Amino acid sequence: MDPKKKSVVILGGGIGGLSAAHELINRGFNVIVFESKDIPGGKARSLPVLNSGKDGRKDLPGEHGFRFFPRFYKHIIATMKEIPYGDNKNGVADNLVDTTRIQMARFGKEPVLMPARFPRSLREFIQILADGLDLNLGLSTEEKALFAKKVWQLMTSCKERRKHEYERISWWEYLDADQQSPAYQSIFAKGLTRTLVAARAEEASTKTGGDIFIQLLFDIAKPGISCDRVLCGPTNDVWIDPWLEYLKKKGVDYRFNSKVLSINCAENAIKSVTISCNGKQEEFTADYYISAVPVEVMVSLLNEDLVKIDPTLNYLKTLSQNVSWMNGTQFYLNTNIDSVPGHSIYIDTPWALTSIYQCQFWKNFNIAEHGDGKVKGILSVDVSDWNTPGILYNKPAKECSKEEIIKEIWEQLKKKSECQR
Repeated sequence: MDPKKKSVVILGGGIGGLSAAHELINRGFNVIVFESKDIPGGKARSLPVLNSGKDGRKDLPGEHGFRFFPRFYKHIIATMKEIPYGDNKNGVADNLVDTTRIQMARFGKEPVLMPARFPRSLREFIQILADGLDLNLGLSTEEKALFAKKVWQLMTSCKERRKHEYERISWWEYLDADQQSPAYQSIFAKGLTRTLVAARAEEASTKTGGDIFIQLLFDIAKPGISCDRVLCGPTNDVWIDPWLEYLKKKGVDYRFNSKVLSINCAENAIKSVTISCNGKQEEFTADYYISAVPVEVMVSLLNEDLVKIDPTLNYLKTLSQNVSWMNGTQFYLNTNIDSVPGHSIYIDTPWALTSIYQCQFWKNFNIAEHGDGKVKGILSVDVSDWNTPGILYNKPAKECSKEEIIKEIWEQLKKKSECQR
């Protein structure tokens, strides 16, 4: 490291830590990143199925099922363009591929297909019209008009109203969901918040849910890239690993298996951090310190001296108890299946499931080189509601074992598909 440069210690090597390191190294700082795992990327990393590779094959890839890059994501896309990747003109940003449809699957009814992008051909436009004209949502004319009115109000509201009024109103209340039919509640109130932002409609603010919904609508209506893009391969292969390689070449010191033990303070300032590096305890000092660890980890690192420096850090304790998770499981299929070319949202499922069939977007990824060679497809399924009882065990996901979660998810998917047989 250059002793003439200011130094920064970054705690956590996920997307937040990598982004901070990216910006700081380009601005002339000495940067050291401490990551507790032996793989980069934090919660966004790929999760390979360890020891699943047989006869010289690689382990099966594990991927989050709702990792998408909407058009209104600006900063992360700008960063991705700066990360070299082969002959890609726009770096790893060229590893993003468009989805074309979003499916809303329902119990006992045919699924609803919606466009994920503006039509690019007459044929695609005709197909979108055909899908749209065939919608059977179970909504009354009055309910459709009410939702249209609410969306128009959002679209024409000023920033001040969004900040001071909509921030204090839940999405459920804003849509007047209590007075509407179960179909209205399921599609418009719960469908957006539970599956896109992993939040309950009764709690999520209208500002948050509404802003996301409006931006997605605008993205679909504007010709160009899709509102829903995904990576063309496993996350670490086509994004995280090339990113880390780029940062290391720029001079970032990125250390694996490095767990933060404490943040040490003196004279009303952070003095150092204590890190367990591969089992050896060390103390590190810097000019600046950045925490990019998950909120529940940061809460465990709070101490009296740190809170005294900034009392607002105490609010993290409340925040850490109100985090909603969007995790799930993957099903490795021994046969290739036809699937919607995009995300599926299972709006009636108690656990607010979403899924995507990965391999259709991984054009240059040979799944036969992984696992036992028999896997033909990967279905990634996410759970957004961990508090509502399921249909098989009558227990919320947070109280189920790993095996029970897998069986419960499969049962909810099967119930959705019964109407399509």
